Parts: sequence; C-alpha cells; structure tokens
Amino acid sequence: MNVSTSTFQTSRRRLRKIEEEENASTLQLGHEFQLKQINHQGEEEELIALNLSEARLLIKEALVERRNAFRAAQTGKNIAQDTNEEEDDEFMRNEAREKELQSIDILLEQTTGGNNKDLKNTMEYLTNFSRFRDQETVGAVIQLLKSTGLHPFEIAQLGSLACDTADEAKTLIPSLNNKISDDELERILKELSNLETLY
Repeated sequence: MNVSTSTFQTSRRRLRKIEEEENASTLQLGHEFQLKQINHQGEEEELIALNLSEARLLIKEALVERRNAFRAAQTGKNIAQDTNEEEDDEFMRNEAREKELQSIDILLEQTTGGNNKDLKNTMEYLTNFSRFRDQETVGAVIQLLKSTGLHPFEIAQLGSLACDTADEAKTLIPSLNNKISDDELERILKELSNLETLY
C-alpha cells in the first residue's frame, strides 16, 4: 500500500472557501462588481455597469457593425459608405418602439438569419424598457449620474429604474440609504425624468 495516498489513520485538512453572501443593499455584489477590474490585456480599469439604455445602444451599434461586415464579406469589397451611413443613422435614430422593433427584426434577419431568438428577446426587452432613446441623452444621463460619486451599480440602477421619489429609489436601491440626501436624490430623479423620452 502506498503510504502517501492511504487514507487509513490520516486526517486531511479540507480547505474551506468562505464566500461572502451577496447583498445588494450593502453593495456586496461579488467579484464581478469590484470597483477595480482587470481587462483582457491584464490592465486595471474602473468597473463599468450599464443601464438598460446604454446596453440597448451598444447592442444596436454592434448589430450595425456586424451587418456592415457581413455585407462586405458577401460582396468581397467595402460597400459605399454613404448608403450605409444613412441606413445606420436611420436605425440608430428610430424613436417609435414599433418601428425600432421592425428594424431590429430586419437587422437580425440580415445578420443571423433570424436564428438568434435570445438576442431578439433581449433587444425587445431593452427597446420596451429603455428610458433614454438616443446617444446624446444617454451621454447626458451618464454625466449627471457619474457626478454623484455613487457606485457604478447604483448609477446603472438609477438610470434603468423610473423612480419618482427619493423614498421609492431608496426602497428599490437600499444601498442609497445614508449615502445621499433625499433632496439631492429628488433633484437627480427630476433631472432624469426631464431627460426621459416619452413615446
């Protein structure tokens, strides 16, 4: 019998991995939400948490790029930029939900053959629940919320949730309690409401 592998009369130490329980009310969100992240190049960078409007715009831009790459691959050359830019601008500016959903269906058909149901469902969700519609408004929202000094998770939540009052915001995002005054939060919520696109 090999002594080194014998379990007879041997007590083994077992490593216990102590994991903190995730709790959004205290911003214990797991290692994915640490303020300092390591990117693919091994460099440290700040945490980025997206609100629904940001996610919608990023995915739309990626779909437009994918469509353009797909068209270029099909034709074997770069297609005239003017026609693409007009089409891309039209897609990125769609204000009405129904028209945007139709454009997304067409774009998904062109790029995935309509086979990516998860992406379609994601885009439908983001189109229905995004508060801010265009790049300029989303940029203004990001600038407004980053100036508060809140955690990126809280910033993303405030940008996604349509809270009317400070009490509602602090109920839905408990980590805001004792972090920001009700008056300051009311001011931010009012500014967000003014930026929101109603359609």
